[in-house]
Amino acid sequence: MSGNSITNERSVLTVSELNELADDILRANLGTVWVEGEVSNLRSYASGHRYFSLKDDKASVSCTLFRGQARNAAAFADGDKVLALGRTGVYTARGQFQLVVERLEPAGEGRLLAEYQRLKARLLAEGLFSSERKRALPSLVHHIGVITSSQGDVRHDIARTLARRFPLLLPFRLYPVPVQGAAAVPNIVHALEQAGREAAVDVLILARGGGSLEDLWAFNDEAVARAIAACPIPVVTGIGHETDTTIADYVADLRASTPTAAAEAVSPDGAALRRHLADCGVRLRRVLENRVIGRRNQLAQVQARLQRAQPGRLIEQQLLRVDELRERLHRSARRQTERQQARLRNLTLALRVHSPVHRIRATQAQLRQLRHRLLQVNPDRRLRPLRDRLRNDRERLQRELRSRLDRERARVAAYADRLRAMDPEAVLQRGYSILMTTDQQVIRAADPRLANERVRAHLADGELDLRVLEIHPAEKV
Repeated sequence: MSGNSITNERSVLTVSELNELADDILRANLGTVWVEGEVSNLRSYASGHRYFSLKDDKASVSCTLFRGQARNAAAFADGDKVLALGRTGVYTARGQFQLVVERLEPAGEGRLLAEYQRLKARLLAEGLFSSERKRALPSLVHHIGVITSSQGDVRHDIARTLARRFPLLLPFRLYPVPVQGAAAVPNIVHALEQAGREAAVDVLILARGGGSLEDLWAFNDEAVARAIAACPIPVVTGIGHETDTTIADYVADLRASTPTAAAEAVSPDGAALRRHLADCGVRLRRVLENRVIGRRNQLAQVQARLQRAQPGRLIEQQLLRVDELRERLHRSARRQTERQQARLRNLTLALRVHSPVHRIRATQAQLRQLRHRLLQVNPDRRLRPLRDRLRNDRERLQRELRSRLDRERARVAAYADRLRAMDPEAVLQRGYSILMTTDQQVIRAADPRLANERVRAHLADGELDLRVLEIHPAEKV
């Protein structure tokens, strides 16, 4: 067998045909895809087109970004992580597999950072970061609310800080929320709204530990920012480390660098208050001593004047006056001393009443009372009417479903009858036919041009090929 005969028996493609065939197969079967990778070998031309490769640790692919799409693409450079949406195909001139990019945006933290900057600019323009709308913290805080995870170390750090600085603020009101992941944003928003409705605390701390930009992303969400702005209670943020700044920090009434710093910002310094109280006691004693010394000096001056005058009767009268004044002075000093001592006792009692031990005992007594009330309540009496109501609702719903199902069945049957009446096959079954030209056009009028032409008649059980012998147009009335 000769070489020419072998060639004739095979399907032989040219190189360009092979590349075009491969391009068609890729476009038809793979089409448009999203690809994530690192930009390398970026080249820009005067035409506005940009060529580069996307790579990972195992492979790379050539990419083309035409001028029209390049104008709308995010800025990128060699080494950037990007997401590219493009059409797969083959550059037929070289037989090279390529991705024609239609859309390009940052990937990973780059994408998150771009979203962060866009939201920050928009909320800044709305005035959500303005210092005029932020509220000062209350001068005297009695109750603190903390919105954070119940599982992390943050709540313990805050508790330790409050115990060190001002233990009367313990225990604080905890609003437990997840601080990262899909459930974090709705739970944080709900906690802010709940705290605002309850109005049980004087200030709120929104806190979590450090992490990456993705870990802290819940605090860069617009819903969380607007919930902080709408909260009627002053909000202090302590999110991440000192270098981390989130959208929530910009909106909050006060931003602390860490959760511990947030606890310090809202709590008074107990040691400083004790020193201040001690200073007040010292000043009070000094005032009383100075008043007693002053009165004694006045008394000494009066006695000296009396001794110089030496009238017996006047001396006796003045001596009586001096005794009276001395008694009044002592009574006044005793009253002032007693008032100040009573005030010190009240302050000491107030500190004792607000001590953690007293509050724990009060809470335990309340818990015992609630447990007693719970034992007196019979749940069955409240559940029985609810079960009856549920059973009645179920029966009523079943009746309504059966009724609606019957109506829908009737409607379907009516539509089926109308469809059968409009079926062309039903018309043909009654003896009618459809005339069509050889090019499958339906004949609707006695056109003189059809003379001597072949036509086809479609019947219910087949077709007839006919020839038009004469044309008899209908007479007009």
